[in-house]
Amino acid sequence: MFDIKDKVAIVTGGASGIGLATVEMILAKGGKPVIADYNEEGGKKEASRLGVPFVKVDVSKEAEVKAAVDYVVEMYGHLDIMVASAGINPMATLFDLTPELYEKAIGINQNGVLYCDKYAIAQMVKQGKGGAVVNISSVSGLRGQAYEIAYNTTKFAVRGMTKALALEFAPHCIRVNSVHPACVLSGMVNADVVGEEMMVSMLANHPISAGTGRIGVPEEIAHAVIFAIENTFVTGTEIVVDGGWTAK
Repeated sequence: MFDIKDKVAIVTGGASGIGLATVEMILAKGGKPVIADYNEEGGKKEASRLGVPFVKVDVSKEAEVKAAVDYVVEMYGHLDIMVASAGINPMATLFDLTPELYEKAIGINQNGVLYCDKYAIAQMVKQGKGGAVVNISSVSGLRGQAYEIAYNTTKFAVRGMTKALALEFAPHCIRVNSVHPACVLSGMVNADVVGEEMMVSMLANHPISAGTGRIGVPEEIAHAVIFAIENTFVTGTEIVVDGGWTAK
């Protein structure tokens, strides 16, 4: 097993939602997580609360990702875990999806994951002690969803990228896995933001919600991330945490 204690981890999108829950779980296991997020105010607030470092980064910009990794390595001397969690979901029909919105989704959801993996893996190879990379994809990386063409495209790309990198760097004992959540309660997904009707529709998509009366919560996804980090015989696979959505 991969012992998280004293391991240094970068978590992008770490200021909220799945990313923040992952930071908290890594910290609880004795790891040294760094919150990496574009949201400077929220990131610094959570970093102060948890007593962990914060680094501002726009993952769609390769130079910023490299600088963030360099900053963390300079601080701790090593990097052992990368969790690429930052992402957006620009819901739009094909004809309403502007080139700018599409490119933004590609930049954050797809290129951002590639840049995070690239520079984290480069450091792990240099260290020669293996490592764990976890990319947050989605059930939309496993199945189609109307009005999510940009999201579907990027999340399928993350799934393929994960498998390719897992094969390329297995000889270095660097494991690369993807986690695929369905709907998760967050600051962007709740009744106040999307409305009661949309929440009811979301509940209907998750068979387990008939029993729980709710959609997923960030901690349930973070738990899967921790499994992907710790289990040293798991690589190149997708871990699905979807309340039974894809079982239908």
